[in-house]
Amino acid sequence: ALYKSFGGFAADVVAAIDQAAQDGVDIISLSITPNRRPPGIATFFNPIDMALLSAVKAGIFVVQAAGNTGPSPKSMSSFSPWIFTVGAAAHDRTYSNSLVLGNNVTITGVGLARKYAIIL
Repeated sequence: ALYKSFGGFAADVVAAIDQAAQDGVDIISLSITPNRRPPGIATFFNPIDMALLSAVKAGIFVVQAAGNTGPSPKSMSSFSPWIFTVGAAAHDRTYSNSLVLGNNVTITGVGLARKYAIIL
């Protein structure tokens, strides 16, 4: 489903969540994130969070990206306690690495650490 910043609507996301629940999925993972604190004391009264609450009540594990608009610099936002929130970070480091295959072919690329080799 596409969210409003990509040409869709919140109703599209709600429909996708409902359909996923009907299809019997075990996990729903959303890349959309809160971009600001909702007004009022009931921060979760929006259609997407309510649909996700229904999914959780149906036994579906829900994971959502954390927003980058927390209360202070370099902090994040998450407002619905039934949603498992995941934060990510970026850095400016790159590591050249290579994979060594079982037939001694080496594939050079970029990795997550300074040195590693995988023998297949």
